[in-house]
Amino acid sequence: MNILIFWDRGAPNGLEMPVARIISQIMDIPAEVCESPILYNGFDRNRNQFDASAILTCLDVFSRRNDEKRYILLVTGDDIFRPGTRYVFGLSRPATGTAVISSARLRNEYWDLPPDEMMLIDRLSREGAHEIGHLLQLEHCDNTSCIMANPLSLDDLDNKQSMLCTSCAGKIKNNLISVRV
Repeated sequence: MNILIFWDRGAPNGLEMPVARIISQIMDIPAEVCESPILYNGFDRNRNQFDASAILTCLDVFSRRNDEKRYILLVTGDDIFRPGTRYVFGLSRPATGTAVISSARLRNEYWDLPPDEMMLIDRLSREGAHEIGHLLQLEHCDNTSCIMANPLSLDDLDNKQSMLCTSCAGKIKNNLISVRV
């Protein structure tokens, strides 16, 4: 099973290939990146954010209509949330093999810090690999350095290593989890 990464219009230009390569390396799954064909909805004017669940529904429709068998990860520049949260870095829907991540709060500039392109590549790769892990049926991991640890803050995301822990890697390698085919 491969990963299809849709790079949205608002996602940071020029980072597509390094992010795709790193996600592929972390998850040991081939990844292809292309411009996003998805027009999504779910904008909440009161919040000035998009509902990540609504975006996933749009990805689900695209996947079904195009008989897409690959996992789909959308990288957007729009700020996203899930009802009941202030924001999320990403969200996945394992049943349909779709996920979305946002670069909005992963950029240093959002937090009034100096721009750092390498840090942004690292954050996008880690969050993207984390959501792909969910598509592979991995749950959140208690090992705070594992890519599957639940990042509740940017510091949590920054403190993770760009790799699966031995336990999570073993679950994938030993086929202890079901993979969508």
